[in-house]
Amino acid sequence: MEEFLSKILEKHKDKIVRVKEIVPWRVIFEVPSGKLKELAKDVFETYGFRLSTISTLDQGFYFELLYHFVKDKYILTLKTIISKENPRIPSLTDTIPGANWLEREVRDLFGIEFEGHVEPERVVLPPDWTLEPPLRKPIAPKLPPTYAEYLVNLTSKAALASITGIVKRRRTKMGLPEVVAPVLESKKVIEEIKKISKELEIDRKVPVRK
Repeated sequence: MEEFLSKILEKHKDKIVRVKEIVPWRVIFEVPSGKLKELAKDVFETYGFRLSTISTLDQGFYFELLYHFVKDKYILTLKTIISKENPRIPSLTDTIPGANWLEREVRDLFGIEFEGHVEPERVVLPPDWTLEPPLRKPIAPKLPPTYAEYLVNLTSKAALASITGIVKRRRTKMGLPEVVAPVLESKKVIEEIKKISKELEIDRKVPVRK
């Protein structure tokens, strides 16, 4: 990492929870959402960076916000994570005027509220827009396919692992029950789990590989 960026890291190491170096002159500092504004202010006012853009990644249950700052050859990205169920974060507009339109665009497209924004009017969508933000996906965790399939088995068979017909036949030939106790297929339990899944809208929350 370039010495110039290392000095910022050393000064704010109590706020930075993770560092990723892309190349020596381009790094990502991950910070808690409550600490981002203080760090961004110092990067802007003390070190002379300008805010280039704000990227937003919809990661299912949460948003990743990436604030990209540039100065000469240096690119410094401040990354933070906010809950998708209550997506709010302090606005930078009172200290970084260039954040004005960037935050308004993110708000319109993803529904993230930037608290304290100096000019919160819409910039992309019409003022009377009442539908869901156009780039916001349904709340859904990104799970590896294996884990997603566990959930399918749980909601369809009340089991974390499904036993195939071949395995059942082999167990019968060996004089064993078709299924072992931990994965006993109970219609009553299955119906209860299906009811709970429906109430929690798990079918919306978990992207199952089909």
